[in-house]
Amino acid sequence: MCTKIFTRKTRTGPLIARGRSGGLKARSAALGTVLYVLLAAGAAQAELVDRIVAVVNDDIILQSDLEQAMQPLRNNLAQQGYSEAQQRIFLADQRAMVLNQLIDEKLTDQQVERLNLKVGENEIDATIERIKSVNRLSDEKLRQMLEMEGLSFDQYREQIKGQLLRQKLVNWEVKSKIVITDTDVRDYYEKNLDRYQGKTQYHLRHILLKVNNPDLESERRRVLQLMQRIHERLRAGEPFGQMAIVYSEAPSAEKGGDLGIFESRLLARPIKEALEGLDKGQFTDILDTEYGYQIFYIENVTHTGGKSIEDAGEEIEDKLFADIVNQKFEGWLKALRQKAHVEVLE
Repeated sequence: MCTKIFTRKTRTGPLIARGRSGGLKARSAALGTVLYVLLAAGAAQAELVDRIVAVVNDDIILQSDLEQAMQPLRNNLAQQGYSEAQQRIFLADQRAMVLNQLIDEKLTDQQVERLNLKVGENEIDATIERIKSVNRLSDEKLRQMLEMEGLSFDQYREQIKGQLLRQKLVNWEVKSKIVITDTDVRDYYEKNLDRYQGKTQYHLRHILLKVNNPDLESERRRVLQLMQRIHERLRAGEPFGQMAIVYSEAPSAEKGGDLGIFESRLLARPIKEALEGLDKGQFTDILDTEYGYQIFYIENVTHTGGKSIEDAGEEIEDKLFADIVNQKFEGWLKALRQKAHVEVLE
């Protein structure tokens, strides 16, 4: 009879003892990066249980840890209909990236332990409830989603606990050292005025008369005179859509010159300037464009309100803070990794 011992933790593993001075590092090669459980009858055979894929200081990452971390990717590919062969190719490309993420998590977890940071059960419960609320998930729906990811609810709680502990570590190591000044906020606001000045959208119609021979002044004058008569009739109150159907030479003519909806900032400058100050139901003067003479009509116009620097200040501060946190945390993690003993075992 064979007894399996599944070794996921390095604290009390029967075959790997955790040493404070590199004992595991010295023995990893001797173990051949493989964990075996010997059969009781004479140790004549061995059963492969798991394999070490990386050593991080005095801790290890197992093949089973890596497989579990990649399971959501595998499930997603399967749901999208990729064949097993296609999945293997994609997952092989992603393996190194996922392993690096696990190494970074192991390094941060070690720092969490060193600083003796703790997370209470109530904090985990509150975080899960917040996730459910934001995503409008019931308990049953959350458990169904976890099952699709190959996770039990207890495993999910452990993941949330790890995330909260790492968040506390970020607060300890990084956030307390960041200061966002009013000058930082003002500089960001002025560099991103398009984002905070609001947005104008026009639903436009147009009438186009083409100048087939633009080098002939007489031809240009003839087309312009026709467009001027159209413009006078529009000013007299004739419906723009009907005039477009009759006179416009654009593909949109059969739809009454309907061009659709455009954001103001994406329009050509001459058109944008001609529309400024006009409202729904009004039309532009005659414009001389590269396509010919045109008149634009505003079917509808909508304005979304912008934000003053006072209104946007807190939002900007949060964004700057998050960007700096990410930047500094990456730098902190890189320095931590350089000082650590990290060995990837193929």
